[in-house]
Amino acid sequence: MDPSEGPSWGVEDWSQYNKHTVGSDPLTFDTIKTVVVGSLLSSPLHSLRELPAYTKAMSFSERVAPESATIDEWAEGTTFAIPFFIFQGERDVITPPEPVRRFFDDVTAPVKNFALIQDASHFASFRHPDRFLDLMLTKVRPMLTSQPITW
Repeated sequence: MDPSEGPSWGVEDWSQYNKHTVGSDPLTFDTIKTVVVGSLLSSPLHSLRELPAYTKAMSFSERVAPESATIDEWAEGTTFAIPFFIFQGERDVITPPEPVRRFFDDVTAPVKNFALIQDASHFASFRHPDRFLDLMLTKVRPMLTSQPITW
């Protein structure tokens, strides 16, 4: 089966597709293993008791994946009255940058910005929080406040 077949896929089909995709991409797999799960295991702000919440969230994602994968972004609209930003990993295997860039190019917004975070896949903001924060501070924050960025 091909994921572009969308609605004919069930929850289990999408779950298996995503697991195989993530498992076959070393960067995404490493990010999940060392950054996402690693953070849950070593963060002083979290406890092992919170691991079930993580797996519950992943189960929820699996249930909504078939519906979210078949959304026609263009039909939803490409004109925005507010600033529009897309920041993602350059090597995202779950949400590949090429179709995202095509959508971005069709968007009309008062301000818009598209940035690929190098050496990152689907969880770019977790893999390189410093780069993500820099984009948020230099691209998004100036649209929300007149306060200058001070380092």
